[in-house]
This record gives sequence, C-alpha cells and structure tokens, in this order.
Amino acid sequence: MIYWLHLVGRHAVRFVPRAVAYQLAAVIASVVYWLWHEKRRHAIANLARVLGPQHSLGEARRLARQVFRNYGKYLVDMLRLSGWQLKEVERHLVVFGMEHVEAALARGKGLIFVGGHLGNSDLGGALLAWWGYPVHVIAERLHPPRWNELVQETRRLAGMNVIPVDASIQEVLQVLRRNEVLACLIDLPAYRNGNGVAVRFFDAWTRVPAGAATLALRTGASVIAACVVRVGAGYEVHIRPLAPLERTGDLQLDIQRLTQQIVTALEGFIRQYPDQWFMFRPMWPARAEG
Repeated sequence: MIYWLHLVGRHAVRFVPRAVAYQLAAVIASVVYWLWHEKRRHAIANLARVLGPQHSLGEARRLARQVFRNYGKYLVDMLRLSGWQLKEVERHLVVFGMEHVEAALARGKGLIFVGGHLGNSDLGGALLAWWGYPVHVIAERLHPPRWNELVQETRRLAGMNVIPVDASIQEVLQVLRRNEVLACLIDLPAYRNGNGVAVRFFDAWTRVPAGAATLALRTGASVIAACVVRVGAGYEVHIRPLAPLERTGDLQLDIQRLTQQIVTALEGFIRQYPDQWFMFRPMWPARAEG
C-alpha cells in the first residue's frame, strides 16, 4: 500500500498547492498518530528524553503529535522534490555557514556531511546538488523493495547519487578520494545488534553507527554537522564544522570521541527544533549499558 500511496502522491502534489497539501498531510498524520500505536509510543519516549525530567509526559505527547504533523509535511516535500520545487524553496531559504563547505573542500580530502532524521535531510542533499556539488547519500534499504526503488529514484532525480548502506567500502572511499560530498544520518540506534559506538545523547548512553567518524579518521576527510529545518513559510540550513580532534593514537578511542562530537552537534539542532525530529524507533536502550 505504501508504494501505491507514494506513487499516486508524487503525481498528485504537482496539481495541489503546497499550502493545501500541507494541511491535508497534517490531518492524515494526526490520524496516523492515534492509529499507529508502536510509532507513537517510541516518539513520545524519545521526546520525553529530549525534554528532560522537568517536563511532564503530557508535554511529550503534545510534542509528539506535532512531530507527526511535521512529518506529514516532510513527506509532501519529499514528493515534490524536483527542480521546480527547489526554485521555489530558494526564494524562502536562509543558509548559515555555507563558507565552511568551501573551506572543507579546499582541503582536497572530501567532505562528510552528518545529520539526523531532523527537518528535511533530503532537501539538504538536493540543494547541494542543485548548487553544483557532487553529492552522494548513504541510504537505508526500505521495504518493500519496489517502494525502496521509488524513494531512491526520487533522490536520484533530484541530483543525488544514492549509495546503499550495505555498499562496499571501496565505493564510499572513491567519493572522498575524488574530493566529493558524502552525506549520512547518524541517529540510528545501533545498541540492539552490538554494533556502533557508545555515546552520551541527551544525558543517557546509547550506540550509533561509527562509519562517519571511521571514514574521516582513516581518510582525513572533513566532517560537518548540518540540518535543514522548516521555519515559518520557509527553510533554514544550518552548517556547523566540528572542532579539530586531537588524536590520541588509539583509533577506537578517537572514533568514539569524534562520534561524540557529531552527536553533540546533532543534539544542539534537536534541542532547537524538537518538533522536527522524526525518530519513531527507540533511540535509547531500556537499561543503561555498562
């Protein structure tokens, strides 16, 4: 069903004004909030952690409802992801920190953009491609497979080169060797399979993928944290370079320290825009790790 909804929606949004599409998406998302118990429960638990113990569970529930509505708007933007959409976006776009992109690429060792399921990461990749940067995005495989192909096709049509998350390391390394842009999301809970690296995230331990930090330390590529968020009727792009990491000589320790830097930067974005953090999976383990 999700495949057919995406296929029909991709064509329908071309004939529906954006404001109307947003209103419809918000209404549908509000219904989904009540019907999809598992995702609602995970979202509320994650947002309760973000808000902290000084806030009530009722506040987390209200914020979760807003998250679902904003996710509906994100899906509209995803369906409208094309050249004509980007022209419209640029008229209502403010970019902070673009100079850091040029400075990173001037080093000649590639650039790793790291973000989270916050705002509209697809729009960020599409904008970079629209501005002439060679962008490669590491993407999870979605199910069913034909829906996955539809989503990845949308990204490719928007100018992004899609690299499956299980692609060979050589394919990823070639991107950085050509001094191009690699983009990935780091807020993927990895504690269940024992992979990833332990980090403090909103005052609690969890595990996230270590790939971005590992690639940066092995290749010398620059790392930048970034997000694209909706603000009013427009969008803002926030680009923040990380402080230089003083290496200890212990690669695993350095990977943990760099990953922690990335997660801390992402935490700052989420604190500012918690209603646009689309995390519908349990981000933290039920019990603290040793």
